[in-house]
Amino acid sequence: MVTIVQLGSTKTPAILEMVTALGAEAKIVERGNFTNEIAQQSQAIILSGSPIFFTEVDFQPYGEQFQILNDVNIPVLGICFGHQLLGLLNGAHIFRGEAIRTATTIHKTKEDVLLNNLYDSFTMQEDHTEGITLPPGFIHLASSDSYIIEAMRHPTKSVWGVQFHPEVSGENGKVLLGNFLQQLR
Repeated sequence: MVTIVQLGSTKTPAILEMVTALGAEAKIVERGNFTNEIAQQSQAIILSGSPIFFTEVDFQPYGEQFQILNDVNIPVLGICFGHQLLGLLNGAHIFRGEAIRTATTIHKTKEDVLLNNLYDSFTMQEDHTEGITLPPGFIHLASSDSYIIEAMRHPTKSVWGVQFHPEVSGENGKVLLGNFLQQLR
């Protein structure tokens, strides 16, 4: 079961729709209902976006609730706010940047299974105003002209973050989510 953690995004149902269309069993769990037990029972976890700005809220409650993500040994994908959450859990810094709410060209900086079958430059839908620095030890996978850390990966675990929204990015998003789901097999 793929657990999709609803962190407040209106796009979360699109994650569920795309993941199930790709053949995986999935469910949405509201942030307030996400527990260590649910994390440990999941085959994979996807963290949604959110309209919340980490530059405006206290990170500590999120850090405490989601610390389990650094301990589980399953695939984890953070999307937008989820990407930022994973970064902050691992020592990244958050910053307020340019509001990007459009399709954007993303450039691979390194090959990775998450980006298989995507061109060296590909388009994804963006909807964010904050970004992160690369957490210590993480691998930088992709950037754009607006944000340097568009995609990253943990050096030893199947943990990825993407600043963009694959769930509303058509075929490219389907390819990326399919690559993530391949890690379940």
